[in-house]
Amino acid sequence: MGRLTGKTALVTGCARGIGKAIALRFASEGANLVMCDLNMESLEDVANEAQAMGVQTHIEKTDVSSRQQVEMLINNGIEQFGMIDVVVNNAGIFFNAPFEETTDEQFDRIMAVNVKSVFLVSQTIIRKWLEHDIQGSIVNLASISASVAFVDSSAYCITKAAVASMTRCIALEYGPKGIRANSMAPGIIDTAMLPSQEDNNEWANNKLPLRRLGTPEDVADVALFLASDESRYVTGDMIYVDGGWMLN
Repeated sequence: MGRLTGKTALVTGCARGIGKAIALRFASEGANLVMCDLNMESLEDVANEAQAMGVQTHIEKTDVSSRQQVEMLINNGIEQFGMIDVVVNNAGIFFNAPFEETTDEQFDRIMAVNVKSVFLVSQTIIRKWLEHDIQGSIVNLASISASVAFVDSSAYCITKAAVASMTRCIALEYGPKGIRANSMAPGIIDTAMLPSQEDNNEWANNKLPLRRLGTPEDVADVALFLASDESRYVTGDMIYVDGGWMLN
């Protein structure tokens, strides 16, 4: 039996990168999957890979900053699988801009995707868990940017600090109900969002204690731990998945 056999997991933003790796890692451990993204073509490919591992999937094109669409996704997932036991709030966007040049539109959009979506998904599933007395697990994607300031990334850093804080608040408020919430703080992960890969590889080889960039699979393994019963006494934490970056 896999570590998530008999459970259903919702993963947002899982058409590629870290979200895809998490979804497939969960599938390898027996979890049925509710998945969403705006890129339906790639999402269908992920669903096919998961189904080949013997699990069932439900996919939807979802704007996770829309309450209506989030509620529809969760209701449809519960209708198909009976309940959703694990939620991974992975969907997110990133852009570089000096603080003084960040526009209202940029700020509003990154807050909507990176913060409001976590609020909407978490609130909606917590209401379901409370109604049915389910002891679920929420795993949120924060970032080392929640703890470290970076030039030209103020809006992104703000959103990830908000995610880390929201996670702690959820953990404190709903721990007595058996609901757990944790976040992960990846460092530089080798995904399509990463610019100038050669420069980043050189930097990692020279600066990181583990001397390499992270992979989506590195993050997925930590997500699996936080989603499974192996982390049953862990809540309100933020785990750095950064190759030792924070040691410097």
